[in-house]
This record gives sequence, structure tokens and C-alpha cells, in this order.
Amino acid sequence: MKKTFEPRFDETYYTETLENGLKLVIWHKPLFTATSCIFATPYGALDYSQTTEDGTIINDPAGIAHFLEHKMFECSHGDVMTDFSEMGANVNAFTSYTETCYTFSTCQKDIAKPLNLLLDFVQELSITDQSVEKEKGIICQELAMYQQMPDSRLFNETFKALYALHPLNEDIGGSSESVMSTSRTQLENCYKRNYHPSCMTLVIVTPIDPLLILEIVKENQSKKLFDPPVKVYRTPCNEQDEVCSTHHIIEMDVSTPKVSLAYKFKPILKSDKDRTQDEWEIRCLLESHFSSLNPDYQTWIDQDLINDYFFYEVDFGKDYAMMMFVNETDNPSQFKAFIEEQLMVLKDKVIGLEVLNQLKKRYAGQAMRLYNSPDDIASITIKGLFTGVDYFSLIRLIESLNQHTIKETFAKLDFHQSALIEINSFKNC
Repeated sequence: MKKTFEPRFDETYYTETLENGLKLVIWHKPLFTATSCIFATPYGALDYSQTTEDGTIINDPAGIAHFLEHKMFECSHGDVMTDFSEMGANVNAFTSYTETCYTFSTCQKDIAKPLNLLLDFVQELSITDQSVEKEKGIICQELAMYQQMPDSRLFNETFKALYALHPLNEDIGGSSESVMSTSRTQLENCYKRNYHPSCMTLVIVTPIDPLLILEIVKENQSKKLFDPPVKVYRTPCNEQDEVCSTHHIIEMDVSTPKVSLAYKFKPILKSDKDRTQDEWEIRCLLESHFSSLNPDYQTWIDQDLINDYFFYEVDFGKDYAMMMFVNETDNPSQFKAFIEEQLMVLKDKVIGLEVLNQLKKRYAGQAMRLYNSPDDIASITIKGLFTGVDYFSLIRLIESLNQHTIKETFAKLDFHQSALIEINSFKNC
């Protein structure tokens, strides 16, 4: 195993790639009492259309990654969750836009059983036509539930307003139509393409000797045979520059109307590091302006231009870029005018050196706190591996930011393509 020591944080981790391609990362935390593990594939909701090396395009129904996550917990011998519980371990799973993760955590000193169980149930798909049909109803109920949640609905409708062809315009779980059209064969083929060991990463944060962990994993994998991997990548889409809808109103049972003002930018076609730097430059400038670091912030609250619900998001993905501002307000047009005015202010603003240094210290402090939690360590490790910028590199990148490049990066943003999404109560529509 390769050993890496990060002196600044006094952290040590080990990496190994097994013969079958499985990537293993072990964080040795001798003073911890708990172990946290994530077994993940960089296959998420954005990847329902994939292209093979020979150019063959495979189009699956939207939401298939989430559907597959549901079906992974089905096994021939019984209930996986009950098995973990009997071992004194908590198991969970989630699908995001860019990955699917299976996790467990335990305070037991012997983790061989839950670790083997995690590897075994994720590396064996056993489904029937009947179980797939049954699951469709369960997922459709889940989607209907999220449709009734104002915050979730606001995000989904914002993405739909921004994007016509990019898979961001679909819910992570897909739609009722896409779920109902998903077949057993599609799920099995999807599994073969994206769950091969060479696609996956296993991260373990534990007080247990890393060599013992490596021995457990190697022994588990040595007993299994896998078909050759099929290399695929997300099918590029020819997304239009324009937003799909500039203004959209939704009626829901809300006590206070919610609004999202979102901006669509052309994708940042740079390296992972450079794109991440652009995103964090924008984040720092926005945080310096739209937070208590700005003396005007409390005045805006007093004037009801924003409230405690207000927040913003910046996301520069590999093939998309967007920014959104969210608030609760009875006057969406006023909120839009306020944000537009502040963005023009930011075009000419140079972030203060004292404020920038304060933000750098804040982010460094947040990083140090994260390394006190085994769950957080595992999560940020996976995110760093899949985005191409590990967390230590990210902190160094943030600390290298300077006032002038921040101003230059923000000045290049084109705010002409925007969408205003409102969620109003029935009485206001």
C-alpha cells in the first residue's frame, strides 16, 4: 500500500488498487472508536445516457441509477438491512447527480463481517421481473412525496427552467413515466457497465490496522470472478445557450412564497483544478457580499429584501455551470431587481484582503473539524476522488486565491440567461 502523510492536518491514509481494478483508500484513525465505510461508483443521475468506446450510445430511462440503488438491497437470502443491524452496524445508500454510494458505520472492533457484507451485496445484483415491477410503485410514491416538498420542488423546477437537454432537467429519481418504463434488462446492463470493481472505490475510515483491512478486502475479492470491464462515459449533449423558461409559477400549499433566481452560464471547459478554482473564487466573492461579512447585509434583512431563509448556490460541473439565489418573499420582482443590482455591484468590486483572509481561515477551520468525523472523512474523500480535486488540494487552492483573479473571474460571467421560479400559495395565484 502507498502511505500518504499530510503534516498540516496530521492525517495519514493508505491507497491500493487491487488486481481487479478496485480502488481502496484507508484512513487510519487510531484514536477513533467508530469505523465508517463508503463503497461508491461515479455513476449518478446525470449518466442515464452513456457512450461506449466504439461510439455506441446507450439511452436508459432517467432515474435508473436511483432505481438500481433501490434494487441493490434485494438479495436471495433475506434482508440486507437486518443483517447489518444484527452486526451492530448502520447501513445506508444514496444517489446523487454524479455518484451512487453505499455506506455503513459501526463501533464494533471486528468489522470483517459488515465489510464483507457490504462488498458482497453491492457486487451481486439479484432481481426478478416481479421485484422490479413492485419497486416501481415504491419509487413513484417517493417521487410524489418529493413533489409535495416545496424546497425540493423549487430546485427541480429551477433546473427544468434552465436546461432543455442536459440531464439536470430530470429529477435524480426520474419521473413516474421513466420509472414505469425501466426494465429488468436495463437495470442489469446498467449494473454491468457501472459496478465493475474497476469503476468503484472503497473508502474506510477506521482505528483498525490498515494491513488487516487490506487483507479482508483482498480475501473477499479473490473469491469472485468478474466479466471484463466495459468502458463508458456520459454522452455529451448539445445544450442550448438559452434558458427554457424565464419565469415560471407553481402553486403549492406554502405559508410564505418561495422564489429562485437562477443564472445559466456556458460550461467551464477547463481542467478539474482550474474549474474548481473558478467556482471557489465566485463562492468567496458571493460570501463576502451576501453574508454578515458585509455591513449592508443586516440592512437588507431589515428592509425585507431578504430574510433568514436566503441562500445561494454555485455549481460548475464538467459540462454545465449555474448560479442561483433563493429567498422567501411576497415580492419576487423586488427580489429579482435586488439581486440584479447587487450582481452589477459585484462586477466592479474587489474583495477586501482582510475579508478574503477571514474566509480562508474559516474554510480551513471547517476542514479541520471535518477530520474529526469518520463519516465526513469518507464523504469528502469520495467527492475529491470523483471530482478530481482532493480535499487537501482544495484547501491549498482556496488559500492561494487572490483579490484580482477573483474579480477577473466574476467579471467574465454573463448574466443574460436567467430564470425566475416562484412557488406561491394557492390563495396568491
